[in-house]
Amino acid sequence: MDIEWNWDQDDEFLGEKLPADTLDRKKYAKYLYEICAARGAKSNLVVNINAEWGAGKTYFTKRLAKTISHYHPTIYIDAWKEDFTEDPLLTVFSGIKDQLSGQSDSFTALINSTIENVGPLLKTAAPVIIDGLIQKFTGVDSFSNLTKDLSSKLIEIHAEKSTRIETVRKGISRWVEFIGRKDGIDKELPLFIIIDELDRCRPDFSISLLEISKHIFNIPGVVFIIATDTQQLQHSIKVIYGTNFSASHYLSRFFDRRFLLPTPEYKDLLLTKTGENIISEFNSLREKLIPCPQDITSFVKNCSSILLSIKINIRDAVKIYERLIDILITSNKTFDPNLMLILSAFNFKDHDVYAKIKSKEKLIPSPLNTEIDLSFDLSYETTQVKYFQANGGVYSNTYKQKEISTNVLFYIETAWNTLTIARTAPVGTRPYNTPELWMEGELSQEESLANFLKMGYAKSRYNESELKIHQYFDLIELSTTFD
Repeated sequence: MDIEWNWDQDDEFLGEKLPADTLDRKKYAKYLYEICAARGAKSNLVVNINAEWGAGKTYFTKRLAKTISHYHPTIYIDAWKEDFTEDPLLTVFSGIKDQLSGQSDSFTALINSTIENVGPLLKTAAPVIIDGLIQKFTGVDSFSNLTKDLSSKLIEIHAEKSTRIETVRKGISRWVEFIGRKDGIDKELPLFIIIDELDRCRPDFSISLLEISKHIFNIPGVVFIIATDTQQLQHSIKVIYGTNFSASHYLSRFFDRRFLLPTPEYKDLLLTKTGENIISEFNSLREKLIPCPQDITSFVKNCSSILLSIKINIRDAVKIYERLIDILITSNKTFDPNLMLILSAFNFKDHDVYAKIKSKEKLIPSPLNTEIDLSFDLSYETTQVKYFQANGGVYSNTYKQKEISTNVLFYIETAWNTLTIARTAPVGTRPYNTPELWMEGELSQEESLANFLKMGYAKSRYNESELKIHQYFDLIELSTTFD
């Protein structure tokens, strides 16, 4: 069978919409699948997809599960959603029953007969039996009898579990045989069990689920794909076994192979985190932004450059970006998104630096002297700046999109100074270098950040529709109330 990798189109899986793949994940999924299918058809394989937060593990695993489920028996389990249960064994077999039953009467009957043997293996089974024994003996004189009966019963439970485990393994092996000869199920080996969000679960739940994958499903023709932020999973394991425990070595006992899902570029990830309504309405929303980006792509690239330059990790970058979007959709004033994001990033990352900026204290350039690349729409249609002065003459504004490189500290200082220039000239003085003349030819053609910001700010400064500098700090500090 030829699998159709139509990831450029929207899809749906288990009642959830899966949007088109904008992070170029299909090539990784296809490669992972081809290796697992080739190796897992006749052997057992447990693969760890390792990816940090923001790499899109959940989207990746769901999209992979949906794609291959047309050709292979496939079970998808969100371990985090099942974390409330006491026993991960129940989680796995519940997922199998829900997602594989219904292939045919004979295959469903085979699954059910195997699942019947799972009950005694659950963690809750032994306490129920022991509780019954304790209720049987109530007198002090019976204590020795109770101890003897408990000991023998525990030995019986252990022997029963060993027998049941072997019975369940044989049942799973029969599933594989049925699939291999297409008896009641028209799909190909291997059987895929895909588990997501394991690193977010309780440590004991995570460890038990790993043990199940290796000890009960260690059967040729079964492939486990377990998606984790492996570093976080190692922290969970150390909660159980101690900080000096070699969690990495421990995990290597369970995982045959590790597959690294690369973290996407910041600009691509931020775009996926931008709501569809924001993207569709951006042409009108951008009118609040000074200087104005040409489109949503330029806006996201500017944000990415700033967050990367300040060395904000990807999880926190998304959080700070979403706060900026909150301000964008709620503000009734125009504002500089680059200045807002820079200040917000420092408020999050280094509050001492933020406090010094706010108080206009003299700043040592590092760590503020990092380069940023920005893109502005400086066209007449956007800025209303008609003319420039140069060499005694007047020239029309022919700018469109303008790319500029500067550094964080210089941007803060230049933006602050530009925002605080008097809006109109005092009575009786020449209105030199004021927003009322920036649009009428006051500005030179000098290609400087100061000139570009004056162009970007001109209309809003003249109309007094922009945020004042103190309001930037107010909004940033208010935004921290949403995490």
